[in-house]
Amino acid sequence: MENEKLNFNIVKMTESQVEAVARLEAQVFSTPWSRQALMDTLLEEHILFYTALADEDVAGYCGIYLAADEGEITNVAVAPPFRRHKVAQELLEKTMAKAYEKGARKIFLEVRSQNEPAIRLYQKAGFYQIGVRKNYYQKPQDDALVMMFQYADK
Repeated sequence: MENEKLNFNIVKMTESQVEAVARLEAQVFSTPWSRQALMDTLLEEHILFYTALADEDVAGYCGIYLAADEGEITNVAVAPPFRRHKVAQELLEKTMAKAYEKGARKIFLEVRSQNEPAIRLYQKAGFYQIGVRKNYYQKPQDDALVMMFQYADK
């Protein structure tokens, strides 16, 4: 799959995708969200989750909480077979665009200080570091870089 073009669509997460998202969450993160926590997001207007679908497979997902004119990216994850195909980049772009449509003008996130691929992804999208949360992550222990993106409204 490394050299072939991956076709995928980005859609708002549906109830039928929650199980696959929960499995991916458990595969990728040391302290994953539960299936029920993901299901609960579907009921909230201020929480947006998008999935990337390759055929019917969930290739990845991205979530954001919205409050006033701010958003906070919760998680971005891509299943290993679908990495290096711009899935995370397109998920992030779609999520940020939808957040902007809903009034977000600043978007924040935390990322493990050792997660260089994610840091590069966020920097490419226009995020920059504004702080550090010491020992924020466990399993394994790591600092969190706090990053922000701000829209340049005229």
